[in-house]
Parts: sequence; C-alpha cells; structure tokens
Amino acid sequence: MKNFFELIHQEVSAGNPVSLVSVVAVEGSAPQRVGAKMLVSSSGKLLWGTIGGGTVESLALKQAKIQLETNTPLLKSFDLIESGEDATGMLCGGEMQLFFDVFGTSTKVYIFGAGHITQQILPLLMKLGFTPIVLDDREEYLKENILSRFNVATQTGAFTELIDLLNIEEDSFIVIMTYSHEMDEQILFQLLSQKLPDLSIVKYLGMIGSKRKVKEIFSRMESKGISREILNSIHSPIGVPIKSQTPEEIAISIAAELISVRNKEEK
Repeated sequence: MKNFFELIHQEVSAGNPVSLVSVVAVEGSAPQRVGAKMLVSSSGKLLWGTIGGGTVESLALKQAKIQLETNTPLLKSFDLIESGEDATGMLCGGEMQLFFDVFGTSTKVYIFGAGHITQQILPLLMKLGFTPIVLDDREEYLKENILSRFNVATQTGAFTELIDLLNIEEDSFIVIMTYSHEMDEQILFQLLSQKLPDLSIVKYLGMIGSKRKVKEIFSRMESKGISREILNSIHSPIGVPIKSQTPEEIAISIAAELISVRNKEEK
C-alpha cells in the first residue's frame, strides 16, 4: 500500500494538485490523535488516510478543496461539539486543530510538440516551479523521448482532438512548437477560434517560428477572422532575444520569457 509521500509524488507528477491535511493539536476527546493525516484531491475526494471520519472529516475535505483552489495553506480549529459557532455537530466535546498544506498547484504549461526543444525545456520548467503537460500526436515518439526520460504528464492523439478535449485552466501557459510550421498554424488557429477567443483565460500563448514565417501565418489568420489585436498579444517569435541557435539555447530563451510573464503578473 502506498504511503502519502508516494501518492503526493504520483499525483503531482501527473499534474493533479493535492492537499495534505494533518492533525497538529488536540484538546479533550477527539476521533484521532496528533499526527493523523489524510490526502485530498482537488475535487475534495479522500485519496488516503483519515483524520477520524464523521462530520469533522467531511468539513475538512471541503476546506482542503478551498485551499487547493486558492493555493494557500491554512491552520484551522474545529470544535467537536453539537452546537455553537464553528461547531461540527459531533459529540466528542474536544477540539482538533488541522493544518492544510497544498502540493502541485504550480502553473501548468501546455506544450504542443515533444521535439528536441521540449526535451531541453522540461527539466528547466520543473525546476522553476511550472507543471508541464506535453501533447503530441506521435505516441511511440512521446513514449521514447518524454515518458522514458521525464516524470511529466502527457497526452497523445490527433492534435485537433486533443484541443477539443483540452480543459485549459485559468492562468495557464501554452507553448506551440511541433514538428512543422503547418501544424503549429493549425493548432494556433483552432485554439484562437474555439478555445481562446480573447486570450483572457491564459497568461501566455506562444508559438515558435522565424519573423518571416510568423508574419505569413498571422496574415493568413487575419484573413480568417482573427483580429490583429489578438495576434499582437501572442508571443511569436517565441523566447527572449538572446540570438539562440541550439535547442538548449532556445529552451533557455523560452523559459526566461515564461518567467518574465509569470513574475510580471504576480507583481
């Protein structure tokens, strides 16, 4: 049976944030002792352990969900009595103090394409506090070059289908750099026309490409009804201008741009 350390690692690696709820103090009669723990999913589901069951555990599950949504830890006391302010309706008569910690709530980066630059940027993003999710339509290539080397979430299938199924979270980042400019253009147009009509959901949308290629793609996008205002908000060419040439250098320039956008938004 997995312990909570293994489960936290498993869930966070898959891009699923969790809350670890710990009993840090007890006064009087209580259903669990200090040190008891439970692990809670972002939907408020109990994944592991218990803090004693009953109403207090039910309230703690709801509170853990709130802490995950706000990405904040919390220390809170629960009175194990039938009535009164903050009462749990329990008959124990004591008090439990619970600490709610959160894991895996870092910003998600959806990366379209599992190529050489993606393989170079993944370790950078993970060290920098991002949660990368790699999408590619080449299943075997994805397994060989991503899943066998990096502990990150992946999705495979036709890009058009992946975009249809994608539930893009607020304040996430999107990086488009597949194996062809034509595919990049198709992905960008589908995102803009179906998922991100005003770019207000995401913090960052970037597409790789030379200045000439980007100009051509944007011109075709505009002819299809995508406004120039929207196109000007896209980071393309991607990355900070450091005259990068190699996949390693390009990865650094992209990572630097993501950091810049994240830090600017957090001020």
